Amino acid sequence: MYILSIIIFISYILGSLNSSLVLSKIKDLDIRKKGSGNAGATNAIRIFGLQHGLLVFFFDAFKAFIAAFLTIKILEGTSSEIIFEYEIYLYFSAISCILGHCYPIWFGFKGGKGAATGLGSMIYIEPLIVIPSLIIFLIVLLISRYVSLSTIIAFFTLSLTSIFFNRDVIDYAFLLFVFILFLIILYTHKVNISAILENTEHQVTLKNE
Repeated sequence: MYILSIIIFISYILGSLNSSLVLSKIKDLDIRKKGSGNAGATNAIRIFGLQHGLLVFFFDAFKAFIAAFLTIKILEGTSSEIIFEYEIYLYFSAISCILGHCYPIWFGFKGGKGAATGLGSMIYIEPLIVIPSLIIFLIVLLISRYVSLSTIIAFFTLSLTSIFFNRDVIDYAFLLFVFILFLIILYTHKVNISAILENTEHQVTLKNE
């Protein structure tokens, strides 16, 4: 149990390293008070421009890779039973990293929405099932121009794809992990859902405000 606690702690701390908020400090501009008010890649593109926004996106996704890599390193040399169940530890690591991104201890527990970090986790754990979700994301984005709606539908697609991906040997732990991931994304986008229904949601733009 202490190994799991260490993994959760390290992953959460890594997730709390929010690159858009670090960029805000450098530029002396709180991104949480501009645009959509969210400390994520989409708002970073809106406020700081495409180049900086993409850097934020890649960092937020990459820190999930680092968390997973450290999880594997921590598990090396442990009992064979733990190694056999390493995927479970990866799921805990991913969720902890995502929650750290959404609720960073360094920034008053006000961070991003977890999409980029969640994507990074899924690419590390099961990269093939991410492809259909990315395609759906792009299609919905081109039609609606809502990044939030595209993200929600993409992660919902990820949940469905996971079911078909596991149809021969059902991995209930993996399905539960993906479902929890979708619920986190759904919850962090609750304000966006209301805004879409009220027709006040920000649509994607590459122009700085």
